Amino acid sequence: MTSVKKKHIVIGTAGHIDHGKSALIKALTGVDPDRLKEEKERGMTTDLGFVFYSDDVTIIDVPGHEKFVRHMVAGASTIDFVIFVVAADDGVMPQTHEHLEILKLLGIKKGIVVITKKDLVEQDMLDVVIDDVKGALTNSFLEKAKIIPVSNTTKEGIDQLRTSLDEIIAQTEPKTDRGIFRMPIDRRFVIKGFGTVVAGTVLSGSVRIGDSVELLPEKRSVKIRGIEVHNEKRDSVSTGFRAAINLVGADKDEIERGDVLAQPGFFEPSEYLNASLYLLSSASKPLKNFTRLRIHVGTNEIFGRVVLLDMKILEPGQKAMVQFRLESPAVCDINDNYVVRTYSPQMTIGGGQIIEPKATKAKGFDEELISHLQRMEVGEPIVVVEEDLLANFDLPRKPEEIAHDVNLPLAEIKNLITTLTEQGKIMCLDEKRGFYYHQKNHQKLRALITETLDGYHKANPTGVGLSALELLKRVSRGLDKVLLDRTLVKMEAEKIVRLTPDGKVNLFEHKVIVDKELDTAIKKIEQVFVDSGYKPPSYEEIVARKFGPEKTVKKAYRYMLDTGLLVNAGEGVVLHQKHVETAQQKLLQYLKANKEIRVSQFRDLLGASRKFVLPLLIYFDTRGVTIKRGDVRVLGQKYR
Repeated sequence: MTSVKKKHIVIGTAGHIDHGKSALIKALTGVDPDRLKEEKERGMTTDLGFVFYSDDVTIIDVPGHEKFVRHMVAGASTIDFVIFVVAADDGVMPQTHEHLEILKLLGIKKGIVVITKKDLVEQDMLDVVIDDVKGALTNSFLEKAKIIPVSNTTKEGIDQLRTSLDEIIAQTEPKTDRGIFRMPIDRRFVIKGFGTVVAGTVLSGSVRIGDSVELLPEKRSVKIRGIEVHNEKRDSVSTGFRAAINLVGADKDEIERGDVLAQPGFFEPSEYLNASLYLLSSASKPLKNFTRLRIHVGTNEIFGRVVLLDMKILEPGQKAMVQFRLESPAVCDINDNYVVRTYSPQMTIGGGQIIEPKATKAKGFDEELISHLQRMEVGEPIVVVEEDLLANFDLPRKPEEIAHDVNLPLAEIKNLITTLTEQGKIMCLDEKRGFYYHQKNHQKLRALITETLDGYHKANPTGVGLSALELLKRVSRGLDKVLLDRTLVKMEAEKIVRLTPDGKVNLFEHKVIVDKELDTAIKKIEQVFVDSGYKPPSYEEIVARKFGPEKTVKKAYRYMLDTGLLVNAGEGVVLHQKHVETAQQKLLQYLKANKEIRVSQFRDLLGASRKFVLPLLIYFDTRGVTIKRGDVRVLGQKYR
């Protein structure tokens, strides 16, 4: 076996029914692409046919009848260029126009025009048909394409066509490889002795025998037993090649055309697709919001409704940003082209590009979303990565998570992150953990923190500040705690905010307003805690002493905790700051001399009861003063 490394070209046919597409392929290759018994009996192509033009070129023959346009789209979605067929005895017909529109919508850029059945008409008629074809192709990607008349019966013109095909094949660049394996399935069958085989064109990445891949949208894990390219066994297959892949782990009846084989951990089935949509000028009427459509993407046809995001009605010839809400999940990628057809009667009315294949439910006229989609529409990897970071305000992102979001290899993501960091657009919050965050989001977060604290201070002039947890809830409930903590530390260093000993956050310039009544209550309460030592009163006992109105006492007590005059050791134990500092000094001296201490020894050291001593020891544990090891405490790392 050998590995496939060179380019492979896939050619598609297109054109009206009975214009000789299948006969043309047979004249070119000697092989009839109509493989089904029904097709041979009816003399009409009803499904996709596949023929090898040469070792590195496959031709996909598509149906021309309007009933089978879904098969035509499935075949055309993966081709490099087209052989566009018009019969000399018919001329341009309805499906000629529809197939041309579909090809344009799918992003096909080049092709050859073939006028078949030239032996059935006089030269004058042939000239009329050629002029008619030229008119139909005006302003299309085929406007300057070669037009070659042929006879499938006498073979006249076939050699000229073959020469022209070889020229365009030589000029065709390989498909762009995004690096992550993906192959939409357009055929599935069983080979006796081997089992289930699926076929399709590899749109990205590569795969080898023995690899485990995902069968989507079912998310079933399957293994690759064998690979064939042009009936030749291969070790691997890569971007641009048509392949037949023998699978282990799925039966033929469990697979449908439109399913996708993909590298695990990247592509996700989604019922929401954000996209750009162009409504054809030939569409018979405007497109209304929430219209049910047939969406053709990859080799799949899915029913869904369109939500117009930036306009109320889409007029023919206009383009809009839309969201498709699908009736069954789709698997596609950023920049995939798609086609939409009306539900009934079936007519091609438009298409465009997928911008976000893993979207969430959206509402119309969301300016932030529309702006985001307009930037994403460019499709450049560095733009897509930056937008992924911008779209995640609440969470810093790891490169692995970004790679999953945008379906790009991790190595490429890391290179793009380095570039964006050097450009000053993103920041690394934690090099060890690899957390990245967009600078615009960071500026927005800082502004929200400042705005939230300012609002709190205005409403609570005697309040010291908000706890970090309360601040997080008010800024954004989904905000990552590490992200908030890192931002607060930075803002504290820049003297924008202040962090109190009791974990409160306030604006650096904020000064608590302490009136005479509040000041009197504070001094009385403080004296009680100073005098009580390591046998402090409860809050209820303080209230019972009536140092003022209960509302004032509560404010004073809260103020003392926020400013660190009082320390909450936990379990309802509150001590004066100076007693906590004295206890810490005694504890450190004891441990430096004795290496370890028990609760009973610390109790004796302070002359206090276990009820108050144990919470204080746990408090020291949480601050790294001590480390609990079994029944004893030892010095924390930073105090050794």
